[in-house]
Amino acid sequence: MSHMKIGSKAPPRRLFSTLRELAREGPLTLAVRGGSMAPLLADGDRVEVVRALLYWPGDVVAFRAADERLVVHRLLGYRPFRAAGERGRIACVTRGDASFAHDPPVPLARILGRVRGRPELSPPTVRVRSVLAFLGIVARRLAR
Repeated sequence: MSHMKIGSKAPPRRLFSTLRELAREGPLTLAVRGGSMAPLLADGDRVEVVRALLYWPGDVVAFRAADERLVVHRLLGYRPFRAAGERGRIACVTRGDASFAHDPPVPLARILGRVRGRPELSPPTVRVRSVLAFLGIVARRLAR
């Protein structure tokens, strides 16, 4: 099992590619840094991350953020990219449970995997709340 701290120093892109390959072989153990997923995940908690074929709203996923850090946040839903050069691709909409705003769009290629092994991460009620949060984001965008 591989170990890495999330939210600390940004891993180089090559290292992220290697981590993705390792996650295909088996679970990665990562240490969480920060409080964006509190109270579910606290600073210093260890989580197991595994690759999946599909990620569902409500899943807690690890991904490489735009600033190159590894982040663990909840997947709220998907949307198409609007930026030139990205059109036609799908972006993940994510947010930390303790955060007020969602993250910038996350390309599927930046998803490392899903946090597993903790049933409290994604019970049905959390999945429904995630979808409702995503629908709220969509409604606010449409209202503009």
